[in-house]
Amino acid sequence: MKQWFAIYTRSRFEKRTYSLLLERAVEVYLPLVKSWRVWSDRRKQIDVPLLSSYLFVYTDMADYKEQVTILNTPGVVRFVSFEGQAVPIPEQQIMILKRLSKEGIDMKCMDESPPPGTMVTIEMGPLKGLTGEVVHSGNRKKVIIRIDSLDKCITVNIPLTQLGLS
Repeated sequence: MKQWFAIYTRSRFEKRTYSLLLERAVEVYLPLVKSWRVWSDRRKQIDVPLLSSYLFVYTDMADYKEQVTILNTPGVVRFVSFEGQAVPIPEQQIMILKRLSKEGIDMKCMDESPPPGTMVTIEMGPLKGLTGEVVHSGNRKKVIIRIDSLDKCITVNIPLTQLGLS
């Protein structure tokens, strides 16, 4: 049975690994966000990976041949695993990431999870029905969407008028 799994890649090698996996007919997803980069002579908006060194592959872990194909792809380090077992990523979490990317929502990845806060449901806008955790950051409030399997969080800037307490 095919499921989504996270793979860990070499640092700054996500886009290249993504292309190589596509060439090998592996279904792969790389969430990208727009970011401004400043050089000494110019400023440019580029696509950067939302989760540094992570890609998602849709595969059947019982298919040893496909596992070998994935692991032998240049840039792939390993499957993200706990206690020696690759951990499947729920389909819903991948769909949420795809939806956020498609809608052009302002997102960024945080290295540490904030302490638990108030759970809310988004009641309006393109993310209607999504639940998250409110975090107070100075005078600004942000909704946090946890991706438990990777121990990562994504912040999404959403007006508080679109939120309702769960």
